[in-house]
Amino acid sequence: MTKFIKFFILIIIINNVSIPAFGRCAVCYTNGLSGASIAVIVIVFSFLLLFIGNKFLQKFLNRS
Repeated sequence: MTKFIKFFILIIIINNVSIPAFGRCAVCYTNGLSGASIAVIVIVFSFLLLFIGNKFLQKFLNRS
């Protein structure tokens, strides 16, 4: 159990360390896409991810 706690604390520390590559804005990172187009991409991707996840979850729950 202590190995798990140490690993969990290590992951938290690694995630909280500031990494310069993650500090860039989305518009700069995508080489000129506008904020609206980035928002549409995020919304469509989220919809697809949730739709697929819902289908798998329904299959899993109906099987049980």
